[in-house]
Amino acid sequence: MTVNAADANTATYTETRDPAHAREVRRDILVVATGVALVLLSLWVPVRGDEQITATILILGMIAYSAGLWAMTTESRTSHWGLVILGAALLLTPLAMAFPSGTTTAAVVAIVAGAIVAAVGILGLMTNRDEQPAPQHSR
Repeated sequence: MTVNAADANTATYTETRDPAHAREVRRDILVVATGVALVLLSLWVPVRGDEQITATILILGMIAYSAGLWAMTTESRTSHWGLVILGAALLLTPLAMAFPSGTTTAAVVAIVAGAIVAAVGILGLMTNRDEQPAPQHSR
């Protein structure tokens, strides 16, 4: 089997051509991984039989996974704002749902995941803001 040299160097070419985009995709992969982790952790996090907590972590995990894929495929500020809002929702979940005592692990999982997702969204917004050209005023 022969490998075309152009195909072998595609990843390297993409990173050297646009390293900012490659960094952004890596950050979005972190959101996808966080979503997968939330989905898997919803099965094992002790919640003392409170199925609402399990369902909330599962649903927010699926949304984080989908939002990470969305952010990866677009370069819009809207996707980053979506990540910030989703991160805030995850951060506030333990308070909004009044997690009962004994579900500290579930609360920590939601807070850490929210911090990760919100941070990726904020970094994306800051990066996009820096790359946009300044508005030109006509005289």
